[in-house]
Amino acid sequence: MPKARERLRSTDGRDIPRAMVDGLPLEARVILLSAGGDAASPLLRKLLAQNIDWPLLCALADREQASPILWAQVRRLGCGGGPESDPLKRLAMVSEFSLLRLQRRLYETCDALAAGGIDAVLLKGAAVAHTAYPRFVERPMRDIDLLVEPEQADAAKQALQAAGWVRRSNSFADDAYDGHQHLPPYADAKGSDATVELHTDLFFEGHPFRFSPKAVRARARRLCVDQHVLLVPDPLHQLFHACLHFAYGHLMSVSAWRTFRDVAALAGSGSIDWKEFVVLARESGGATSCYWTFRLAQAAAGVTVPSDVLDGLRPPLPDTALRILERHFSRGLMPTCVSCPSVRLRNLMWRAGVFPGGWNRGSVRPWGRLRRFRGAAEPGTRGLLQRLPRHIRHAAAAPGYLWSVVCAPPSLDVPGSGRKSTPSGGEAGQRVGG
Repeated sequence: MPKARERLRSTDGRDIPRAMVDGLPLEARVILLSAGGDAASPLLRKLLAQNIDWPLLCALADREQASPILWAQVRRLGCGGGPESDPLKRLAMVSEFSLLRLQRRLYETCDALAAGGIDAVLLKGAAVAHTAYPRFVERPMRDIDLLVEPEQADAAKQALQAAGWVRRSNSFADDAYDGHQHLPPYADAKGSDATVELHTDLFFEGHPFRFSPKAVRARARRLCVDQHVLLVPDPLHQLFHACLHFAYGHLMSVSAWRTFRDVAALAGSGSIDWKEFVVLARESGGATSCYWTFRLAQAAAGVTVPSDVLDGLRPPLPDTALRILERHFSRGLMPTCVSCPSVRLRNLMWRAGVFPGGWNRGSVRPWGRLRRFRGAAEPGTRGLLQRLPRHIRHAAAAPGYLWSVVCAPPSLDVPGSGRKSTPSGGEAGQRVGG
């Protein structure tokens, strides 16, 4: 479901100062590197030894749902333990408790669907948690995503209600979901903040990819976990879907930490046939989406992806253009960096990187779908008038932003990534609104 642009606050209630937004803060680099696993540990230890703004770090960790993983790494590296890190510890404890509760609700829900004769395939976090991580709680999430056959959608909704899920009161009207990949979300009537999204497709109507739910179902496999039977996609399909969902569905501006961590887990699982992956990506029209997901994961978190895979997915653009686009995209990964101030320019840069050969005829622009939800949230003339001053400010700032992306400062090596990072953290991950 589309995520609204938000104003970030520290855990102590402070607005993040503008000076922190203009330059990538140390804390953003810490969050992104924590997605990379052991390869990023040496640099992560160095960053944690510096003057960390713990309230800001906690705010970022909470937004990215990274607190339990980050806290585990802070402890492992011996960089926490003081009173300043206590809020992160508390966030991690609450998050892990919520994940255990979510796991129980997931199994209850799958049992209810199976009892109704509905074969629901786990998607995204719920699927990767059972495929690439040793424990469910090592893959933070708040939503349960389930793929069902369109003709079984009504029966699936009834099964959800029987399992204690209710239509979320603050969701958009039903017509906003026409052509969307999932139905309006359901909230947990038992009191948790979890939601369930029933998917009838992998992407919204009009997407350009030749990758269907039928293909996912054909290679899905059944797992038995604590006497519960789960249906999960093939790891190769999980990785491919994660790349497309991040780069196309979220325009590389939401869920970077979770996506990069999933890429690291799946790529390191030994279950990916990389030659088959490249063939699938190219034949399905998703090669550039996968390329940018992998390249940004390397640059931001030191995630290892074979170089020949990147070569096979690379857009037909010169090195200079790819470096400029990487700087631009990396500024969209976290909510504390300089983002592209112009929506039009941001969309143009995204199109240049993801569809350099021109837009597929008949395909729907992803920002067009997002605009439908934003329009529902800000209806009529009043919403337009409220946004007008912001649009004027962003248009005025666009030339300076473009100059800063084209003329980047000298860079520093990011250990383990094979990529470069600006001294302020530029190519190690930066911010764009969701």
